Amino acid sequence: MSADFRTALPFDSRTVLKENEVFLVSDVSGDIRALSREGQGLYFRDTRFLSMFEMSIDEISISLLSAAGDQSFMGNLQFTNNPGQLSDGATLEGRTISVRRNRFIRDGLHERIGFFSYNSFPVQITVRLAFGSDFRDMFEVRGYAQRTKPGLVAVPTVNGQTVWLNYRGADNVVRRTQISFETPPTQIELAAGDLEQHPSDGVRDRRVERRVMPPHVVAVYSLTLPPRSPVSITLHVVPLVGETCAPVAPLDAEYASMARSYQEWAERCTEIESDNELFNAVLRRSMYDLRLLMNDLPSGPLPAAGIPWFSVPFGRDSLITSYQTLMLQPDMAYGSLRFLAEYQGRELNDWRDEEPGKIVHEVRLGELAQTGDVPHDSYYGTVDATPLFLILLSELVRWTGDWDLVAEMREPMMRALDWLRRWGDLNGDGFLEYRSRSPRGLRNQGWKDSANAVCWRDGQPVEPPIALVEVQGYGYDARIRSAELLSELGDEALASELLAEAARLKEQFERRFWLDGEEFLAMALDGHGQPVPVVASNPGHCLWSGILSSEKAEAVARRLVAEDMDSGWGIRTMSSTEPSFNPMSYHNGSVWPHDNSLIVAGLRRYGFVKEAERVFTEVYEAVLRFGGYRVPELYCGFDRDRHYQSMPAQYPVSCSPQAWSAGALFLMLREMLGLRPDGARGRLSVSPHLPAWLNRLSLRRLRVGSGTVDLTFTREGGGVRLDVERTDGIDVVQER
Repeated sequence: MSADFRTALPFDSRTVLKENEVFLVSDVSGDIRALSREGQGLYFRDTRFLSMFEMSIDEISISLLSAAGDQSFMGNLQFTNNPGQLSDGATLEGRTISVRRNRFIRDGLHERIGFFSYNSFPVQITVRLAFGSDFRDMFEVRGYAQRTKPGLVAVPTVNGQTVWLNYRGADNVVRRTQISFETPPTQIELAAGDLEQHPSDGVRDRRVERRVMPPHVVAVYSLTLPPRSPVSITLHVVPLVGETCAPVAPLDAEYASMARSYQEWAERCTEIESDNELFNAVLRRSMYDLRLLMNDLPSGPLPAAGIPWFSVPFGRDSLITSYQTLMLQPDMAYGSLRFLAEYQGRELNDWRDEEPGKIVHEVRLGELAQTGDVPHDSYYGTVDATPLFLILLSELVRWTGDWDLVAEMREPMMRALDWLRRWGDLNGDGFLEYRSRSPRGLRNQGWKDSANAVCWRDGQPVEPPIALVEVQGYGYDARIRSAELLSELGDEALASELLAEAARLKEQFERRFWLDGEEFLAMALDGHGQPVPVVASNPGHCLWSGILSSEKAEAVARRLVAEDMDSGWGIRTMSSTEPSFNPMSYHNGSVWPHDNSLIVAGLRRYGFVKEAERVFTEVYEAVLRFGGYRVPELYCGFDRDRHYQSMPAQYPVSCSPQAWSAGALFLMLREMLGLRPDGARGRLSVSPHLPAWLNRLSLRRLRVGSGTVDLTFTREGGGVRLDVERTDGIDVVQER
């Protein structure tokens, strides 16, 4: 995901709530500031349906005491009043009035604002709730795109206790924000804002971020707070597409339904418990972040990439997240594969970088995608999602033994293989390459997709077509795995062809990518087949894919944990000895937990257990320093200073939460436990190693094949004892 067009967010400046396709970004007090610089708003399908939701109280000022929301569909904000004087001249002591905002997301934002006075006399207050929307597309909020045609923000309409904010887009779709008040306001005021309804030039849209106040309404409540008696305001804000109205259920019933869905999610997941309470808290946060990011689609649950900028389907991100979390639960892997098969490329389309069989990169549903201002209604600018699709399909079958899924996915699998063998090799040299054909496409199309991520040592961009080192590993693994599936299906001829291609690729790969002077792999080959000799984290993924010989793998592993690559908080994206290194860059020196998780899997694959434990421990210890134990998308790659007890430095424009970061520690743990499933045969092999900070760890309801198993791992002497406490027909074998 590219960071080129993001707006920097100050630390601790926002809170995020999400459920399905609706999410809220507000400031720490729960407000959406109309002139905020932080992308605040209530969003649905790539459109901001609220760009203003501000609460004020005429007679008093309030201060935030606490903010909580462990389950990220809900938030609780506790305020109190500051000392002041009331309009009747009476003195109001501080901390005598409680103001609480309880809110959650379901089909929209549902909120109850409660007041409780500890004074011995009635207190009169006037509460003002201002609502407005500029209905901007997410690409405009990010500063990524300019529209060519204006939409029309209409005057808000009021009917009794319901208000509608109205917009007709350039795509001729009506979008409305419905605001319903269970507690009737004393009055509702309309304000035109600063928006020009009919741009004079007929083209340029006047909805300028942070400079234009949208049309808005103000719900005014004249309240009397009696001594020690609660008073509350309840409201519902629902985004609507089309000429519709939304029925609103009572708030408490809506909340109970959402709480049950989170409990059901936890029950579908493997229960993981250790003797380390901090580790338990980190995994619990990651599990609920995954639930938060889930979109419930007809094809099944699909993890969105990250909030706020990428709360949409992303091929690469969904596939890697699903792979990381197969130990936790397979549902999102099923949903991801089915969704991506539905959107698989069908034609040659330069505008969308589409090719037959190619797996989609990003799907957007907003106005600019529909009007063609951006190609992202279905954009295919990714070189790695297609082999990753094949890898996930294979790995899901290894866990579940679900050969009915293989039959269901046979045609998408064959189309993906055809892309791998035909369309993905742009110059016929046997490697997978990329080059954007779209004037609005991504220049770089691997996971490091920012504009300067693939460069020469002097910082000059590498010219396409570009063959990334890790993508060759993905292509190798995809062929090996697909051959295994096809052999089981009886297609021995194609299986043999794929194995032969994999063997040739492996031989050619080491010969073309190996840097003798560095004892490491080049980051990429440029358009002339020349190796790009930048030392970066990308080759670590080649350990995961198994494309390296043992000798070369040892050299790669040794360099990855050397001082120039290992920050002490995890492995950097680029060596600190490179001229382009910057620990505060997005891809050229930062630390990405998901990147480290694949490297840990690779280190473990080649038997570098101590190195895998070291990286796992460093990332885990970094996560402990971040708020709420949430695994960040990335953080800065400064050296860890153990003498002065430095902290990992936050990266200010990252998504929070982010899917493949939430999945990272689950993959690292799975690899440390050495779980190797054979779902078709009801067998699980384990070769466990516990890091020094874990003495005991239990897995409950671990799904393998059609059964489940309960396991406990205990440090004992110099090894790990495995206890199989319950098995539902699963044969568990401990390997040494």
